[in-house]
Amino acid sequence: MTEKDNSIQNNKPTSFWQHTVVTLLVVIVVIFGGVFIKQQYESKNHLTQSNFNSIELSQSEGDSLDDVTELFGKDPSAVTKVQKKGVVTQVAAWQNVVDASQDSKIFIYFDDGHAVSKTIKGLKRDRTTKITRKDFDELKSGMKKGDVARKIGTPNDYTYDERFYGVSSEQWTYTGIDENGKSVGVMTLSFRNGNLAGKTQNNLK
Repeated sequence: MTEKDNSIQNNKPTSFWQHTVVTLLVVIVVIFGGVFIKQQYESKNHLTQSNFNSIELSQSEGDSLDDVTELFGKDPSAVTKVQKKGVVTQVAAWQNVVDASQDSKIFIYFDDGHAVSKTIKGLKRDRTTKITRKDFDELKSGMKKGDVARKIGTPNDYTYDERFYGVSSEQWTYTGIDENGKSVGVMTLSFRNGNLAGKTQNNLK
């Protein structure tokens, strides 16, 4: 074997480890780069449940569309206007809530410039147990919101409504997901002043 052949043979292990190290570095850069990009996106996206919860609803003192736009840090994806019985209602929609499903949305209703109703849809929930028809049947009229949440968990969708003076209306919607990621079973609960006032379900087993 010539000196040249020996040199080529001795360089093979070094070359292998060099390629391995380079590959690992590329993988690390891709992973941490993705995490950094996600963090940067979320830090700029203020479309969060926390901000949604902070929106004030009131016929006379509710937040304005400008207030909500500033809170979320972005213009709504759509705004529609309806006039009924002399009241002008604007409905503003935002898409892509942080830490929610891809089709997540927020809708805010404004009567004569004041926020009076708000809905957030598509929140992710990791449920440890499946919601059943039995759970639904055991929910009784008059139950407190906290008791309902402790029994079956928090919902995927919330709606708050202050369009009627003196009455606080709230609606919770639960969506079940099977092992294939398919939506199965929907339950909607209505509350008045913090107490369960009505319930409907579809396809719960």
